[in-house]
Amino acid sequence: MTMAKIKLPPNTTLYPVPVVLITCGTGEQTNLFTLNRIASCNAEPPMISISVRPSRASHDLIDQLGEFVVNIPWPDMEVITDFVGTTTCRETDKWQETGLTTQPAAIVVPPLLDACPVNLECRVRHTLRLPSHSLFVAEVVALHALPDVLNGRNEVDFQQARGGLVYQAAVVRERPADNFQPDTLRQKVHELRGFQ
Repeated sequence: MTMAKIKLPPNTTLYPVPVVLITCGTGEQTNLFTLNRIASCNAEPPMISISVRPSRASHDLIDQLGEFVVNIPWPDMEVITDFVGTTTCRETDKWQETGLTTQPAAIVVPPLLDACPVNLECRVRHTLRLPSHSLFVAEVVALHALPDVLNGRNEVDFQQARGGLVYQAAVVRERPADNFQPDTLRQKVHELRGFQ
C-alpha cells in the first residue's frame, strides 16, 4: 500500500546539504561566512557555484575581487559554522570571536582557513543575478587537503575523514532556526576554543 504524500509549499530541500565556510576579500577586508548554497557544476575545468544574497557584506567582496576560497570544516566545527552563519562582519569581528587563523592561498588573494581539512581556491568566471541571490560560477584553480582525507589515488575521500565532514540533511533556511542565537553560539565557540 502506497502512503499518500502531502503537498508542501516549494522550497530548496536537498539531502544532504553541504555546509562550508567561505573566505573572501583581502587585507583588513578579509571576511568569512557560512554557506550551504553550493554545488559542483562543471568537470573540465572543475567549477562550482555558490549563491550569495546581494545584501550580505561578502557579496560585494566576491563581486569586486572575483575570487573566494571554499573551506570544508570538520564536524566538531559545527558550532563555529553556526556562529559565523548568524553574525555579520558589519557588527562582529568573526576572526577574534572564533580564533580561526588563515594561511596564504597559492593562487587567489583570499586566504585558506587552517582549521579546515579541505580548501578550494576559486576564481569567478560567470555571475548570474537571480531574484534573491547572485550565482557565482567559479573555476577551482587550486585544491589543498590534509593527508588524512586522501585515498590511495590522492583524491579527497570523505570516508577517510575522522567522523566525516559537516553535512546536514535539512531545508536550506534563509532565517536562522530558533536555536541559532548568536550570543549563545558565541559562548559555545569560546568554550570550544578555550577562550576566557
